[in-house]
Amino acid sequence: MQSRAKRLGHRGMQSGRLSLIAAVALAVTLAAAPQSDEQTFIKEAVQGNLTEVQLGELAAQRAETEPVRKFAETVRMDHQAALKRATNLAKSLKVEAPTEPATEARGIYDRLSQLSGSEFDATFVSHMITLHEAAIARYSRNASSNNDAVASMVAEALPKLKAHLATAQALQKGAPAPAHTQHP
Repeated sequence: MQSRAKRLGHRGMQSGRLSLIAAVALAVTLAAAPQSDEQTFIKEAVQGNLTEVQLGELAAQRAETEPVRKFAETVRMDHQAALKRATNLAKSLKVEAPTEPATEARGIYDRLSQLSGSEFDATFVSHMITLHEAAIARYSRNASSNNDAVASMVAEALPKLKAHLATAQALQKGAPAPAHTQHP
């Protein structure tokens, strides 16, 4: 009996050691490649811009009204430039930039692509409000980044994001889009 108990105790110790080794290995793995808030922000910025470019392209083709079509083109152009900047920043920071929008954004695109006419316009504008509110919050959290390149990207992007939000809100209310966001 004693030898069986001894064996069970030995197995328990081995199991405990294996658990400890596994926990240490996991901790070392996580510590070896931590993802900073800036890295996460850059990845989210790239994905957000990918989303806005794709939605802008879709709306430029499908929007029923001229103001929504012009807004979509502005969104597409502004976010294409922002995407290029965010992607270049990701490369310089050695962050692997996503090449696809987030899964949730693909769902928005799929739902929008099923719509047409005024229903498309209203849904697109509503999504632009939601997406730009979230982007403004995300960028604002990174406005005081210690990384000058990140802070500069945020400083350049925030006014455009706020202008897009103001335009989307005006379109939702049926008011004319603010002049500062219309392209000739």
